[in-house]
Amino acid sequence: MTELSGISVGTCHQYKRRVEKQSEEEGLFTQLSDDALKYAWVEKITNKEAREVIEEYEYLGTMAAITTHTFGMFIETHDNGAQLGGVLCFGPEYSINLGHWDKFGLHKDNFLLLNRGVNKWWCPPNSNSWFIARVSKLLAEEGIEALTATVDPMAGEIGTIYQSLNWHYIGSMRQQNPNVKGNRKRFAVRIDGKLYGSRAMRAKVGSQKKADILAKYPQAEFTYQVEKHRYLNYISDKRTNRDLRRKIEHLILPYPKRNLDGTQYSVGEDTGR
Repeated sequence: MTELSGISVGTCHQYKRRVEKQSEEEGLFTQLSDDALKYAWVEKITNKEAREVIEEYEYLGTMAAITTHTFGMFIETHDNGAQLGGVLCFGPEYSINLGHWDKFGLHKDNFLLLNRGVNKWWCPPNSNSWFIARVSKLLAEEGIEALTATVDPMAGEIGTIYQSLNWHYIGSMRQQNPNVKGNRKRFAVRIDGKLYGSRAMRAKVGSQKKADILAKYPQAEFTYQVEKHRYLNYISDKRTNRDLRRKIEHLILPYPKRNLDGTQYSVGEDTGR
């Protein structure tokens, strides 16, 4: 049983970044409806092309340390022609977790971590789920059998997009993986109203040292991290998906939900589903 209640998540950092970019680009683009997805397609892009979008539109503003697969979502727009509307980036699972997943039939050759992704503010409302679903099919054709993704409560995330795609929620890797020391508290940093974990700060500043962070952001406030959480999805054929899912069935938990005020979520007891 996992129970996490009353965790303050606030407004999603990525939503804040979306609003900022929409304000900056007002008049340059028009918000598209879902009908525009009829004129959208997905293809592989270079890390350089992905980085340009991530740095400008994703709230962390940096690529992950290792990225092996990058995809772009292109949309033919009426006003601006074909535009790169979003990117998804994948890489290997964190090394400390790979040994843990082996006993569930997942390893470095058939398993990828979705480590970065963003759609530009003007993309159709359902383009996020559309994009992930199509990239999943392309990765399955390459022999990938499962995908995982991390969501960060400190960034206001509960994994809404993964819930809409019926991914499995498995709680915290710190709870699931005995190789991870669960008692060690990790710091977090609040900058301009946004909370960043230690790994995010290393990507943002190039260091996790308090002195280095304060040198760049004197107003930074230090606190402790809330554990990040994981979603998992099988993307192979039905039989393989069924067999792999059976191996993790005991790990699957109910989805976390936001409270009515939108500022918190809670995770209830494992229902055994």
